[in-house]
Amino acid sequence: MKIEITKIDVKAVDERGALHYFSTDRSGEFLLVYRNKGAVSGQHYHKGGSANKNPEDMLLVQGSLILQWKEMEEFRNDGVEDAELESGEVEVIAPARVLIPAGIWHQTTAQTDIVFIELNSLADGSEDTYRL
Repeated sequence: MKIEITKIDVKAVDERGALHYFSTDRSGEFLLVYRNKGAVSGQHYHKGGSANKNPEDMLLVQGSLILQWKEMEEFRNDGVEDAELESGEVEVIAPARVLIPAGIWHQTTAQTDIVFIELNSLADGSEDTYRL
């Protein structure tokens, strides 16, 4: 299990600004989220019951954040007992795409005011969100 962070590809840049592109196989209702500098979000994990939360797919459109994550023991599938659970912290700078698999506790802290899109609905989250 690992979190995947990728830059969102740039298609063109000119005096007006930049044009970026991405593709997704998801459809339906998505969340457009604004968070103020210093705001902490997440602090949860998903079990994978909702297809749109497995993995959680987030597009950071503007700003930067710190993403902290920790592997949940009940989701280990490597067969190694008493192995140290993986965890980490990474800075994510827009524009970037973050994929968080089920079984990973995660939280974000906005380093600046941020804007992101979650490719899931509120119902997806409420059906498959667990806090420690």
